[in-house]
Amino acid sequence: MMVHFDYYPKDLAGIHVLEHRLESAIKRAGVGELGETEFHIDGNDGYLYMYGPDPDRLYAAVAPILKSSKLMTEAEVTKHYGSRTETFVMHHNGVR
Repeated sequence: MMVHFDYYPKDLAGIHVLEHRLESAIKRAGVGELGETEFHIDGNDGYLYMYGPDPDRLYAAVAPILKSSKLMTEAEVTKHYGSRTETFVMHHNGVR
């Protein structure tokens, strides 16, 4: 699963806190692992990568944390189901 989000350099500390929260939730739920976070230096694009056998269970474990973070407002989530993907914009107010 990939989460594409906009960030500014001042947000990096908050993103690292978010990464720790996501990693704990993923481990606690036993649904996969948090991969490396990617920051594009030529823009404000950030990407969180999470891996697990069931993208729906993985999303269910991390969605409350992502939705509670102002840094993830209007983030784009892509779930990978083998060769098929599902992409949607996650709204901060909890509406998908």
